[in-house]
Amino acid sequence: MEDEFQPYVPADQELPEFTLKAILVGIAITIIMGAANAYLGLFVGMTVSATIPSLVFSLAALKFLKGSILEINMAKNIGVAGEALAAGIIFTFPALIVINDMTGGDAGWADMFTFQNILIMVIISLVGGLLGILFTIPLRKVFIEDLNLPYPEGVAAAEVLKAMEKGGRGIYYILMAAGIGGGMKLAAGSGLSLWKEKVETVVTGKPFGMKNIRFFGGVNVSPALLGVGYIIGFKISLIVFIGGILGWVIGIPAVGLIKGWPGGDSAPEMIDAVYQLWFDETKWIGIGAVLTGGIYTLIKMAPQLKQSIVQTMSGKKSDANEPAPIRTERDFRVSPIYLLLIAVGVLALYLWVTHEIIISPVLTLLMLVATFFFTAVAGYLAGIVGSSNNPISSVTITTLVFTALVLLGFEAINVSHMGTSLGMTATILVAAVVCSSAAIAGDSMQELKTAQILGATPLSIQKGRFIGVAVGALVIPFIVGILASAWEIGSPSLPSPQAVIMGSTVYAIFNLDLNIIMFLIGVVLAIILIFLKLPVMAVAIGIYLPFTLTTPIFLGGILGKISEVWIEKKTRLLDSVGLSGKELDSKVKENKERAFNSGLLFAAGLVAGEAIMGVIVAGLIIGLGPGSMSIFSNPSAFPGVLALLFIMFLIIYMVIRDHMANMGMRDAFGIMFRRRR
Repeated sequence: MEDEFQPYVPADQELPEFTLKAILVGIAITIIMGAANAYLGLFVGMTVSATIPSLVFSLAALKFLKGSILEINMAKNIGVAGEALAAGIIFTFPALIVINDMTGGDAGWADMFTFQNILIMVIISLVGGLLGILFTIPLRKVFIEDLNLPYPEGVAAAEVLKAMEKGGRGIYYILMAAGIGGGMKLAAGSGLSLWKEKVETVVTGKPFGMKNIRFFGGVNVSPALLGVGYIIGFKISLIVFIGGILGWVIGIPAVGLIKGWPGGDSAPEMIDAVYQLWFDETKWIGIGAVLTGGIYTLIKMAPQLKQSIVQTMSGKKSDANEPAPIRTERDFRVSPIYLLLIAVGVLALYLWVTHEIIISPVLTLLMLVATFFFTAVAGYLAGIVGSSNNPISSVTITTLVFTALVLLGFEAINVSHMGTSLGMTATILVAAVVCSSAAIAGDSMQELKTAQILGATPLSIQKGRFIGVAVGALVIPFIVGILASAWEIGSPSLPSPQAVIMGSTVYAIFNLDLNIIMFLIGVVLAIILIFLKLPVMAVAIGIYLPFTLTTPIFLGGILGKISEVWIEKKTRLLDSVGLSGKELDSKVKENKERAFNSGLLFAAGLVAGEAIMGVIVAGLIIGLGPGSMSIFSNPSAFPGVLALLFIMFLIIYMVIRDHMANMGMRDAFGIMFRRRR
């Protein structure tokens, strides 16, 4: 039987946690990280995880104010809400500008920076954020305790905090790795452009006589993704990578062979063609698989979820004979009244926007069901690959599809009279709630994982999340409105790629141009994986994510496996004398855990450095303008690849070096290659 988990701060110990200074620092971080990520997301289509940067800001502020480890964690917990909510807002609301342009101005969103449109964004993002927190409360015990998902960013944050609290060599590992990760991010394409941010290639050939077949390969030059792979472990990273192989190495070449390749035959055109087929075709396989896997996961976990939901909403113990929950098991009580009030508020908003008495309740019900379902999906996926790589856009697109099809069905039977333009607007407003909720949900589960490791109180964490969401919902819509007014949505200065995707997808659905074949292939693939008892969600996310992201994650997992195998081999080789078989197994386990923790600190530092520098680069872009820091206009990929290989070696070396130090040896290379004579 495994030992019972013991948090860093015991449950019977009381430390300052939900204090005024922690709340004020957290609010400041929420505004800073929300603003930076709102711009970054509109410019490059992705946000920078705020977990580690917020942690560093919290440490800097609260260490000076003599804050406890739980106060520092609380400030970080509040602060990260800004980044998550920014993702939910920028992925959806700017799509209304895109739709407005595509429909010739009929959608009524020519300008985001009006009182009415800002008010709509504030209400929708607040509702989505609140639901994202409320719906994750009953999921905490299931996903974090019962399933024990890895939640890489949550684990990394906890290890960073513990290392900072203890001092010693752990801080050295984190700071050194953070410097390396930050330097790599600064040197890459979005910073100084000393090398390309990702390396991609397309190989053409005619295997078995087939014509015009192309194989795509690539890797992001990202230390953070290596760190994520190390943290989640070899098994999960391998499964995600297998999904990438299915989608990108097998699926896209097969589609290209059957349907033909768009564009020309030059190298850049062939790479663009691969991404075009991913967007038009195989992406829908991933969406179908994620949707099916999510449904299966909820069905499989239904008994545990039911018990957790009943207990959470009633505020009572599941068994009258059980003692009151200890401090580290207390959750916020989710009263049905809260959900009813939120539903009434959203219903009033949909009535105001659509003027449809029958359709508005339908939209509200769709929103609630989709939000609960995709909150669970997002919380689960965040536990596998982290919040940064959580496919929130997949969740949102699936919501768009179902909402749009429902509205089209009501339009066909003359129940709805909104018309195409207003129907598309209503679809986005439903998806915006779901997107904001899913983003907050994945983030909240990471925070609850950190809380579990540190021994924070879940109830306090959840109250802090409410504060962060409220501040973000009030501030970020104004920032997005200002940015949209300063630079046109979809322009080179503010490309807004995710919003363009969302707007184009809704437009395609309402014009009956949905790729239902690929979606059904994803459903069938998920059913096959379920039948084979394989983890469908991890495979699905590999199909959906760009292959350049799954590759470094897998490489990080390989590094962890190499370190583990090496430690076991050397322990059995050097420590076998005088130990029984059981004692030797115990020694092997102890050494492997110690080595993994050393690598974990280094991996967490890589994630921290790249994330912090990502925020700094975003600020420099805002101040100086896009491309102002670039040294090369067309950098080579080769230096970045060499740097990535060096970091891969360094991760293994640091693990072995720490193991060597524990054995009282100094020659790292000697212990790496030493054999019994």
